Amino acid sequence: MSRYISADDFNAAEKRALEKDISVKRAIMPRGGEIEIINKSKVFKLVKRRSPNSHKGTFGRLVCIVGSDRFMGAAQISALAALRSGVGLVQVITTKASALALSVAAKEATLLPLERNADGFIVASECALQRIEVAIESADAVLIGCGLRNTLDTKKILELVIEKANCPIIIDADGINALSTCIELLRKAKTDIVLTPHPAELARLCGVDTKEALAKRYELSKKLCKEFGVTVVAKSAATVISTSDKAYLSLCGNDGLAKGGSGDLLAGLIASFLAQGYTPDTAARLGVTVLGVGCEEVSKRTSRTGMLASDILDCLPMLFKKIERLR
Repeated sequence: MSRYISADDFNAAEKRALEKDISVKRAIMPRGGEIEIINKSKVFKLVKRRSPNSHKGTFGRLVCIVGSDRFMGAAQISALAALRSGVGLVQVITTKASALALSVAAKEATLLPLERNADGFIVASECALQRIEVAIESADAVLIGCGLRNTLDTKKILELVIEKANCPIIIDADGINALSTCIELLRKAKTDIVLTPHPAELARLCGVDTKEALAKRYELSKKLCKEFGVTVVAKSAATVISTSDKAYLSLCGNDGLAKGGSGDLLAGLIASFLAQGYTPDTAARLGVTVLGVGCEEVSKRTSRTGMLASDILDCLPMLFKKIERLR
């Protein structure tokens, strides 16, 4: 049976957790409401069975516009998270140096290296934009943002993706930062969009300070959903997933996720599920739950202090083995 919590109770629980330095999970006392608390087993049963007669095209093609010379890890973690969670094909559009690193770290991905500027970030030349447009024409989902840096070039690429893509788009990290200065661009989208902001990014999107974004994560994410028709994954110690008509709260995971790379991992997971044909609602719940449970599994055998996002990546094959046994 599903459990629910009201927006007021959730806000109060977050405040208690911060004041008493305890987990949000301990502070929450569900008494009914509009936000459904995610049941891990229930969500894992949404994972589709894989047909024995399938091929790589069966499970979708994901295009990831991610990474740079300075943030190569963002490209590697997001691409590997997607590959480890069932998508058939991953094409990574990144800088030449980042592509070279990916050819070693993620051998199964195909690569489209683009020119970089003096700081090591993608240059959105006319040729580059044409190549990106061709790449997304045959995509089943597009991920943009991880490790790009918030530059004018990133904004140009984001505009192209939103206006041209006919498949679901997930916008993360610097994709969100670029979007915050042109949020009306979302109205030009022809497809579903998933946003994955952390509190500071949510604040930029909504034009408020980070303190207010933390205090009103549910209300602000719901407002974005209703105004622009997007799905919002508002990340924090407890993650809120908002759609136009539903809201979910994830209490999975622990402070082992408070490391660089965790957001890239989540973005790759959600993008993978979108490319495999899951709805934005389901893809978001699966991505958040897989990340949280993967974190819990890793922290059973290592310290939360010492664990890395890459440790969760290594855990994914065995975690999906457990998920498959639930069906």
